Amino acid sequence: MMVDIWLFAAVCFFILAFCAVLRVVPGPTLNDRLIAVNVAATLACAGALALTVSAGDLIIVLLAGLLACIVFATTIRISQVHRSAAP
Repeated sequence: MMVDIWLFAAVCFFILAFCAVLRVVPGPTLNDRLIAVNVAATLACAGALALTVSAGDLIIVLLAGLLACIVFATTIRISQVHRSAAP
C-alpha cells in the first residue's frame, strides 16, 4: 500500500486549522479571536497547497487563495473598526 505524503500533510494541516477554529469560540478577547482566524486561514491555505500537489488540480489553491484574501481583509477591517471604537 502506497501512502501519499502530500495527502497526509494536507489532512494534518486541515486538522490543525480546525483546532485553530476551535480557539475562536473561547477566545478571551477580540484580538485572540482574530489571530486564531488568521492562523486557521493560513493553515487551511497550507493544506490546500499540499492537497493541490496531491491531486494535481490548480483550482484548489486558487479558491484557497481567494478565501484567504477575503478572511485577511475582513480581519483587518474588524480590527480597524474595533480600534476606532475603543475610548
